[in-house]
Amino acid sequence: MTVIEHNKMVGIGFAVFAAIFAFTFLLLLVVTLVVFVALGISFANEPGNSQEPNIGIMGGIGTVIFYGLLGTIFVVPTALASRKLLKRRPNARIWGIVAAIVLAPIIPLGTMLGIYALWFFFNAEGRRFYLSVDSNAIQDLPNQ
Repeated sequence: MTVIEHNKMVGIGFAVFAAIFAFTFLLLLVVTLVVFVALGISFANEPGNSQEPNIGIMGGIGTVIFYGLLGTIFVVPTALASRKLLKRRPNARIWGIVAAIVLAPIIPLGTMLGIYALWFFFNAEGRRFYLSVDSNAIQDLPNQ
């Protein structure tokens, strides 16, 4: 395989993981919000509970913050790395290394993609592809 094909494979792999992460976090966000709203409604219907409905509001705010933070950590670097790799931007290597490290703990597919991406970014061809002296050389390569 050529260095361009390795670059394309890693970029597509990162795009797939970014889409899976985004869908998963949105689904978990909706389900968790529904649970907290249901808890708030059930506590509000009980007599004598003046403070308990706040669990729905505070739980909902905490859920949005928690999944927003997780989405920022997992989705953003992976999606940015994918886009930059597929567009062959000079700083794609940095974003790709970050995304590979984020994916590596996700056993087994994330680990395989993370190791493959790290191998690509740190081998001689991948390093030369992204660390060339002439940054316009990357743009001049044919898009396949």
